[in-house]
Amino acid sequence: MCVEEIRMQVVDVVLPPPGITVSRSADERGEWRTDRAPYQRAIMDALSPSHPCEQVVLMSGAQLGKTSILENFIGYIIDLDPGPLLLVQPREADCEAFSKDRLAPMLRDCATLRGKIADARSRDSNNTILHKKFTGGSITMSAASSPAGLAMRSIRYCLLDEVDRYPASAGSEGDPVNLAVTRTANFWNRKIVLCSTPTVKGASRIEAAWLESNQQTYWVPCPMCGAHQVLRWGNVEWPEGEPDRAQYRCERCGQTIGEHQKAWMLKNGEWRAARPDRGTTGFWINSLYSPWRIGNRPKHCGSTSTRYWPNPGTMRRRPASISPNCWPAANTTAPSFRPVPPS
Repeated sequence: MCVEEIRMQVVDVVLPPPGITVSRSADERGEWRTDRAPYQRAIMDALSPSHPCEQVVLMSGAQLGKTSILENFIGYIIDLDPGPLLLVQPREADCEAFSKDRLAPMLRDCATLRGKIADARSRDSNNTILHKKFTGGSITMSAASSPAGLAMRSIRYCLLDEVDRYPASAGSEGDPVNLAVTRTANFWNRKIVLCSTPTVKGASRIEAAWLESNQQTYWVPCPMCGAHQVLRWGNVEWPEGEPDRAQYRCERCGQTIGEHQKAWMLKNGEWRAARPDRGTTGFWINSLYSPWRIGNRPKHCGSTSTRYWPNPGTMRRRPASISPNCWPAANTTAPSFRPVPPS
């Protein structure tokens, strides 16, 4: 390596990160478009160096982009703000799957990341399936049950995925979340992320973390009356015995809302904090907000059907992550009203 190459690598590590957010970086890196699921923008931007919070909590229904948000943040770290990173998954098999199925394709397909980490099949001893080095930082992937993996090294970035599936203790060492977070103590600019689909109400790690945060929920406007509201399962209606004909009823004006109007609602939605005085940034969102298909579309319905919402006959048998009981009543009983131009 010549002197000029060494100088450029040192400059990349020493210089402060550019004033670019995680969402903007993701939009510019490849085919990702945050506008497809607008609620993801604020979550990713809370992970940016310019955001003052050091801990972000995401309590989310299934298939709303949690893993993609983590991927985008990891890409940002490798490309723009390097440092040691620990990603914790419930099992070692989950770590291997993330490394092979999510991380490796991103490193291969994104031009700004390509070549920054050697392929795991190479003879580079610094790069294995569960540990990878890059200029200025590294990625370690560990199972929540492994006390050695959680306490091995100091880290700046601590990403804790699906925390409700973690064991109560990592061996005999105690709570795996606390073990991992402790490793960030030496970094003034640390970022800690807890995300999960919740399981048992009252015994959920992610629920407890969200309740200690500023408790943000995503409010979307009704296309007819403009009233902002949190989407709740209690407002999904369908004819008896025909859950595939479900519609959503606005809790302000009482009119039904078609699936084709959801994109406009998501685009014009906004996150609102119930406890803005708290330092931890927490987000809560359920599967009704998903811009992608959930459940079974009736065979007679085309892609422009106005009667299609997530199948309540299917979704209500799923875990508490998408049940209406996950919503604190204080956040949903008094929606504000602000007229918004209809679609």
